[in-house]
Amino acid sequence: MIPVIPAPVCVPQPAPAGLLQFLLVFTFILHLLAMNFLLGGVVMLAISAFRGRNDSKHREFARRGAQAMPPVVAFAITLGVAPLLFLQLVYGRLFYTSSVLMAWFWLAVVLLVLLGYYGVYWFNLQQEELGRRAAWVMLATAIIFLHVALIFSRNMTAMLHPEDFYKQFLHGEVGRIFGPLTNSGLARFLHFVLAALAMAGLGTALLSRLWRKDAPEFAAWAHRYGLRWFQAGIGGELLVGIWFLFSLPPQVRGQFLGQGQLATGLLVAAVLLAIVALAAARRSLAVSTAAIVGTISLMGVMRHLVRVAYLEPYFDPGSEAVRGQWVVFTLFALLLVGGIATVAWMLYVFFRPASRPA
Repeated sequence: MIPVIPAPVCVPQPAPAGLLQFLLVFTFILHLLAMNFLLGGVVMLAISAFRGRNDSKHREFARRGAQAMPPVVAFAITLGVAPLLFLQLVYGRLFYTSSVLMAWFWLAVVLLVLLGYYGVYWFNLQQEELGRRAAWVMLATAIIFLHVALIFSRNMTAMLHPEDFYKQFLHGEVGRIFGPLTNSGLARFLHFVLAALAMAGLGTALLSRLWRKDAPEFAAWAHRYGLRWFQAGIGGELLVGIWFLFSLPPQVRGQFLGQGQLATGLLVAAVLLAIVALAAARRSLAVSTAAIVGTISLMGVMRHLVRVAYLEPYFDPGSEAVRGQWVVFTLFALLLVGGIATVAWMLYVFFRPASRPA
C-alpha cells in the first residue's frame, strides 16, 4: 500500500536536518544511559525485595539500592525531554501519526511514569513500615516501568511503517491501536531490557565501592552480585542482538552485513566493545564502564541508522525548508554543555573517596 504521510507544516525547520539528527541521537544516548539504570535497577530491586525475606544480603541490597533510585528516575525523565523534542522536529509527521493511532496507550505514559516515580519513593522511604508488602510495591513499580518501555518501543516501531498508517486508520479503532508484537518488535524490546539489566548490574558494582568502609563484607557481595547481572545481561544481549539483526527486513539488515560500510563498522565496533566490557569486568570496572558506555553510544547511532533505512523509501528529513535560528541553538548548546559538566561534577563528588563518610 502507498504510504499516506501528513503534509509538512508551513513553519520551516529551525536548523539543517543533519544537525537536528545529530542532536537527536546525542541526547537520546544520554537519556539511554539513565533509563537503562532505572529500568534494570527496579527489576533487580524487585527480585531482591522478594529474596530479602529470607536472605539478609538481598534485604540490605534492597534498602541501599532503593536510595539511589529517586535521583535516577529524575535524571531519566529530564534527559528524555530533549530527544523527544528533536524527534518531533525531524520526524514529527510520522511520530505524531503513530502516536495518534495508539493515543490512549501513549497518553497513559504520563500516568504510568507518575505511578512508577511514586512507587520508587514509597519503597525507598517506607520499606520497614510496609514489611512483606514492600516486595509487591517494588514488583508493581518494575512492571509499570517495563510497560512504559514497551509503549515507547511500540510507538518508535510503528512510526517506521507509514505504509500501515492508512490501513490501520480504516480498519482499526483509532486511539487504541497497539499493534501486534512482531518478531522484530519482540527482539527489539528484549534487547533493550537486557541492556538495562546489564547497566544496572554494572551500576551496582560501582555503587558497592561506596559501601566498603561501613559494610565491607556486604560491599564485596554486592560487587559480585552486580557483576553477575552485568555478565548475564551482556551475554543475553549478544544473543538477542543476533535475533534482532536477522529479524530486520533484508534491505535494512544488509546495511549491517557489508552493504553499508558505516553501519557494518559500527556493528563490529559495538560487538568488540561489549566483549571488552565483559572480559574486563572483574579486573577493571573503569575499563568495563568505558567500554559499555561506548557500546551503548554506538547502539544509539545504529538505532538511528535502522530508522533511516526503514524510512528511506518514504521520507527524507533533508527535503524540508530550513530557516536557521542560530541564537536559540547557540544558547541550547551552551546550556547542554554546562548541564553535562554539572552532572559529571556531581557524579565525581558522589563517587570520590572523600564523600563516602557522608
